[in-house]
Amino acid sequence: MRKTSQLSNLRRRVAVTLLTLLVYMLGSSIPVPFARFTKSFHHLLNNTPLSVVSFMSGANFQKLSLFMIGLNPLMIAMLIMQLLMMMKLFSLDSLSMRQMMVVQQIITLILTLIQAITLVVGLHLTSDVFQSIAVIIVLTAGSLFVVWMGYMNMEFGIGGTITIVLFNMVTMSLPNLKKAVQGISTLSHPLFWVIALILVGVLAIVFWNAFGHAYYPIKTINTSMPSSAKPVIVPIGLNSGAMMTYMIGMALLMFPTMIGSFLGRNSVFANVYFDAIISGVMAFILFYFFAFMQFNPKEQAKQLRNSNNYVLGIRPGKPTQEYLKQKLLRVSFWGALLNAIQLTLGLLGNQLLGKFAGFAVIPMNIVMLVMFMTGIKDQLLTLLFPSRYEKLMKKEG
Repeated sequence: MRKTSQLSNLRRRVAVTLLTLLVYMLGSSIPVPFARFTKSFHHLLNNTPLSVVSFMSGANFQKLSLFMIGLNPLMIAMLIMQLLMMMKLFSLDSLSMRQMMVVQQIITLILTLIQAITLVVGLHLTSDVFQSIAVIIVLTAGSLFVVWMGYMNMEFGIGGTITIVLFNMVTMSLPNLKKAVQGISTLSHPLFWVIALILVGVLAIVFWNAFGHAYYPIKTINTSMPSSAKPVIVPIGLNSGAMMTYMIGMALLMFPTMIGSFLGRNSVFANVYFDAIISGVMAFILFYFFAFMQFNPKEQAKQLRNSNNYVLGIRPGKPTQEYLKQKLLRVSFWGALLNAIQLTLGLLGNQLLGKFAGFAVIPMNIVMLVMFMTGIKDQLLTLLFPSRYEKLMKKEG
């Protein structure tokens, strides 16, 4: 009976997720009334990384659809909430989870309105004021509906908002993949380049999967255990800040491109090399930020002290905190550097590499697919664990 109930729960969650993706697909196909593509919008999509940034951060700026803005404001709101909590501003750390969600939803609404107004007014998508107001309302409502679907999928489905971002990324990456292959086919010895591209993709999958599971072991001892007991390992992930950097960082990295489009082609923000530097620095900083969020040295030192665990040769309390902080800074450096390079090449590959852009864009897509699929796989394993545990117990019996 319990096994049947667990499988029924899994089927219900899969059905909710499939329904969510179906509604998202339909909403992404419904055109926004009164809105039209303009020359400035075409230039922005074809000559900047905006389209790549958008579909990898939960939006879809390639279509003037109901769900055009999508989850993008939510991603930025999540980053703002984490910053406010880290700096302990406005006493957010004293709020309940429900109250924090309300604050996050208010920030999401404000950011959605800002993005809708920026797109409609800045890119001249409409011809008069009343049409602009209508399009802003439609885009805002569509984005908030996608956010609501993400929350519902988080509670009743599988993967939460990650599933929507992953679906959006896969469907929108296919045209880019086709374009990359077509570009490579114009080169001499195209078969060689296609094989090289496939090998790069396979190597990216193997490397990033292994790198995502790699960690630096911090050995600790427990005073309540005998001296012969083996040290307890506290792992520091080498790539711990990557997933949030890709999810939320994509939404944030859209701003340099938007600023450049409004300041004009002669602006420094319109320079591809300047954008590459800005994107790389922002990605590097974001990786460290999320690494410290995942592995907070202060909280880790407190937990070690409270559980009578001590790092070998390091006094508890503040010395342990400083030791963990220095280790995290050193261990995370290569992850921050590699992810910053990967993000920068993926976003600006079309401008920086020309015909070879596929070698930059496709590996970045693969990295995100590996990370997101790993997260969804972990949730599926958690849902299936009771059933597998019951089978093991029967075998033991």
